[in-house]
Amino acid sequence: MFRKTALVGAALAALALPATAGAATTTTQNHTYHIAVNPGKLVNGQDTVTANVKVTNPENSVRRFWSRSTIQRVVWDGVNKGVQKPYMSEGFRCTPVLDGSMNASTARFTCKLQGADVPTAVTLTFTAPYLPPTAG
Repeated sequence: MFRKTALVGAALAALALPATAGAATTTTQNHTYHIAVNPGKLVNGQDTVTANVKVTNPENSVRRFWSRSTIQRVVWDGVNKGVQKPYMSEGFRCTPVLDGSMNASTARFTCKLQGADVPTAVTLTFTAPYLPPTAG
């Protein structure tokens, strides 16, 4: 009886292995870009923003969406225009979380690629410590 049970158990285990070995795996790429922005937009004379990009299931057909030039345009649209509210740029929907004070207003942006027809997901994050508005 023990031998028969062991053989059945081994056969079931052998059947289960190919199912887990063939399971879909998720690949992820991480990219960091240092983007120069217009002087006078950020506190302490900063003129560079660090953009972190996470690409899940990257496909070459949509590679342009996480290229340096595309990410640069998305960051420029937010920082150079002083945007502190949700905006769209280059297919990305960007939403800030504001951490304001009397001296400066920091916006932490999360931008997600919208409407892709492929399983690739692209998320961009960056922080913009804006100068406070001038009284006038």
